[in-house]
Amino acid sequence: MKHLLLTLLLPFILFAQEKRNLTTDEPRAPKGKPDGAADYIAKAEPHDGQHLALTIHKLENGLTPVRPFLIWAIGSSYTNMLGNGEAWKVEIPQRFPKAPPIEYKKMVGNSCPWQYARGWLRHLVIPEQPDLVITYTNGNPADLEKLIVEVRQHTTADIIVPSLHWRERDQELWGKSENAMDQDVAAVREVCRKHAVEFIESRRDWAAYLTANKLPVSSLLKDAVHQSDYGAKIINSNILAHLRRPEAFSYKPESRERRITAPAAKDGIIKLSFTGNRIDLIGQKSPTGGSARVWIDGKPADQLDAFLMSYVQPNTKNHKEGKGATPRDQSPHAVTLGKNVVPQSWTLIMTSDTGDYDLTGSVTGPDGKGNAFKPFTSTSGQILVEPELWRRAERNRTGDRFIWDVRRACVGEISFKGAASETFVVRLAQSLPNTKHTLKLVPTGEGSIAGFDVFEPPMK
Repeated sequence: MKHLLLTLLLPFILFAQEKRNLTTDEPRAPKGKPDGAADYIAKAEPHDGQHLALTIHKLENGLTPVRPFLIWAIGSSYTNMLGNGEAWKVEIPQRFPKAPPIEYKKMVGNSCPWQYARGWLRHLVIPEQPDLVITYTNGNPADLEKLIVEVRQHTTADIIVPSLHWRERDQELWGKSENAMDQDVAAVREVCRKHAVEFIESRRDWAAYLTANKLPVSSLLKDAVHQSDYGAKIINSNILAHLRRPEAFSYKPESRERRITAPAAKDGIIKLSFTGNRIDLIGQKSPTGGSARVWIDGKPADQLDAFLMSYVQPNTKNHKEGKGATPRDQSPHAVTLGKNVVPQSWTLIMTSDTGDYDLTGSVTGPDGKGNAFKPFTSTSGQILVEPELWRRAERNRTGDRFIWDVRRACVGEISFKGAASETFVVRLAQSLPNTKHTLKLVPTGEGSIAGFDVFEPPMK
């Protein structure tokens, strides 16, 4: 019950976290457009938008049945400074009259690089299957590549990666290099090119604006490192400028997402084959209500080895070290599922100040002892803890606690009960192997099935 309550309260917890201080730098007064400077106008090149085929298709044509276009942003306080999607919610309806409503979610942390943002991707983003993922932070390009690969293997989402803005710490590179002190721009650009990710040349265009208006680097900053309000507007403008039809897209939308008309039932059973890792049903409800049992690959869907994990929630009373520190910045950002997985709640408790911990499952019980600085596989083999995804473990103290849930990613039965002719969408399965599958539905009672949406991530 406690874990269920935390799951229900998680959106409110994350919202509260976003409101807290996300930097150890003392902010200066918010800045608007620098005095005497021209308005910033983002410009698009002929190829800009080439890796956003699904995004443009959805914005131009809308989504049926209607649902929000879901954006997830993950990263550091730089990501946080971009806001909560306000720019999207203003501009998208003006440019795309048929666009669905915009839903913008984010998870951010103090100076959180790609290495740790990958953990939030796994636990928060992938379960929600967004339409678009944005990450605006720094880190090792190899870690960015790992993040991109995980998105590409488990979702059909487009990805946007802007280069970092200029900061006071980069001043010595001005006029000498496109790089930041903590970002090899060419390497990041190459990772994005390799994986057909939309790369935003924000740093280049930011520098051009400063040069054209004879402005110092500090003029678009609110402190030594963070973009000012007008700086954030520039970055958002650069991103939104890529929402366009380019000379050519790098892929076809139907290669990743496609709708299949429901086949006729034979002997009361509906069968179809599909290729992908996720399938949604589109149907119509009935006041009297029927139901349908769901089978995939010859097994009841709710017995398949397909699982999702909730956010690794640190206890609010966990030790915090350093100015502006929050428990989520001193915690395992992700764990990995192993073998013989059983849906349940997991609790990890630190037993020393040097990284030792106990792991316990609500069903499995005590499942081993580990150390945050060493690879760990639980006794049952269900949970793997990787040191590279545990942030600032040296700051954890005895008694620090972390919890998360493992749940099934497929449903065994759906209901058609509801208002007459009300259209609904239900996710039958996700986290399947990205291969060919056979779906079988055994309906009883009233209710109709219009079709299915199939999702095939671009990487196996």
